Amino acid sequence: MLTRAEIFDKLKDILLFTDDKNRSKLDTIDENTKLVTDLGFTSVSVLYMVIAIEESFGIVFGDVSMNDFETIGDVISYIEARVI
Repeated sequence: MLTRAEIFDKLKDILLFTDDKNRSKLDTIDENTKLVTDLGFTSVSVLYMVIAIEESFGIVFGDVSMNDFETIGDVISYIEARVI
């Protein structure tokens, strides 16, 4: 089972992959970082992130929307609950 810190580290790589403009922000993000207001994510960015998370963690997102994930911590909690 992955720890929250391990999930966070993998998620940072995914965030960089899905939106390269966040490279300069990766050192300062934490679980309270907001996807839309802090990182400038759009619905397309979230879609790319979801696909990358599914492939990286071997999970399948159910019926989720952009509103389900306000912060990095929300994404980590979602992954943590589904990773076996």
